[in-house]
Formats: sequence, C-alpha cells, structure tokens
Amino acid sequence: MGIILFITYLLLKLRVALVNKIFDRATGDLNKANTLKTLLLSGTRYVIYIVAVLTMLAVFEINITPMLASAGIVGLAVGFGAQNLVKDIITGFFIMFEDQFHVGDFIEVNDQVAGTVEELGLRLTTIREWSGKKFYIANSEIKTVRNYNRGHLRTVVSVAVPFEENLQRVFGTLERVCRHITGEHADKLIKQENGSFVEPPQIYGITDINKDERGVVFTVIAVVEPAYYWFLEREFRRVILEYFQDAGIALAYPQINIKTARGFEPAVGSS
Repeated sequence: MGIILFITYLLLKLRVALVNKIFDRATGDLNKANTLKTLLLSGTRYVIYIVAVLTMLAVFEINITPMLASAGIVGLAVGFGAQNLVKDIITGFFIMFEDQFHVGDFIEVNDQVAGTVEELGLRLTTIREWSGKKFYIANSEIKTVRNYNRGHLRTVVSVAVPFEENLQRVFGTLERVCRHITGEHADKLIKQENGSFVEPPQIYGITDINKDERGVVFTVIAVVEPAYYWFLEREFRRVILEYFQDAGIALAYPQINIKTARGFEPAVGSS
C-alpha cells in the first residue's frame, strides 16, 4: 500500500518535470504551448489517480471484474449525476481544439468576468481579474468569450462638445492630439511590413449629434497592440482633456432650458 502511494507520488512529480522539459523547448505561440501543457498535466493527473486506485484494489485482492461487468448499470446511474462533468470535459476539448483562447490571454466571459487565463483544464478554466480576484469557471458555463489577444485591437475614444463650439477648432485640436499620440507612443501602434502604421491615430469623424441632449460627439481611433489597448484609451482621454483646456474648448454636459417671463434661460447642470 505504502509503495503504491510512493510510486504514485513519484509519477505525479515526474510527469510535471517531463512535461515542463518538453514544453521548455517549444517554439512559436507560447500561449498555446502553455495551454497544451496545463491540459496535459490535468489529463495525466486523472490517469495516474485512476491507475493507482485500480492497483490498490488488486493488492487487496478485490476482484474488479464484476465491477467492470456492472459498469454499464453503475454508469447509467452515475451518468445522471455526472452530466455536468461530462459537459465540462467535452466543452474543454472544444475550447482547446477550436483555439478560442490560450493560457495568458486576456478574455471576458459571458459579459461578467474579465481577466487573464491562468489555467485551462479538462473541467475548469481559471481567470484572474485585474484586481487579483481568481475565478474558477466550469467549462460548460462558458457561453460567450471576448478575446483581447487575437490580432490587432482598435482603440475608440469619443468626446462630446457643446453645439456652440467652433467645429473647425475642435477638428484642429483633435488632429494635434492624434499627432501627439503618434509621436509619443509609436511603439504601441501596429505597423505593416513597410514600416507604416496599419491605422495611425486619426479622427474618425462626428459620430453622434445631440447625444443625451448635450452636443456633438467626435470619435478618434487607432489600431494598437493588444497589450496597450487600455493604456492608449486612457492616454487619449488625458491628452484630449489637456489640449481642450489649453484651447479653451468646453466639454459638453447636460443642460435644460427654463422658460420664464423674459424668455428661455439655461439651467446648467440639470438633466
């Protein structure tokens, strides 16, 4: 009994060392390699446990033949209670082979949990949020996935100005903002083989009018490396605010007009 447990312990440790040695030599997509490694470690762990249990039964001279013969009946009974487990495992394989996400990818699951994939197992996927919270999600519960690590991402930032602002002045200021982002953060933008940007920071245009009865909405965009998606969004907003303040351009905010005996008067700050 003790020998079996000792051998089982050694096999569990040996499998980790062997798998790590194999994947340490892997080239290409490291995220995919890490996903395959965690999946292989998860699968081999279950196999070793099952073999160890069967071996211990044999040592105690417990005849497992009748158990195997009745596996169909037992499987039918257990099957009703193990439906979710089977669904988790099947879904895990589909996630892996359909290449939906890898270990290390930043994803959003079911529009509820967003974070970095730390492990993709046969039954569970573990995700760590930016705040540090770790979520264990059954694979069968994963319905929709938004992956932020596939190809390029487009940063989209909108800003609203009052109707009274000079549109040409707003356009000119936003062009300066785009030139600033291009100059300061060129390393975070995706480039083509010839060195030109796929889509440099630029003004997309006026994307809405009378947004929430506030004013005119301008949108700026840029194609960026996935790792800098949120950083460039924050940087766009910071630079826009600084340049607007320097140019004396006001940001839109909710207003209503109140009719008095003298006519219409604006009531600032109401909605």
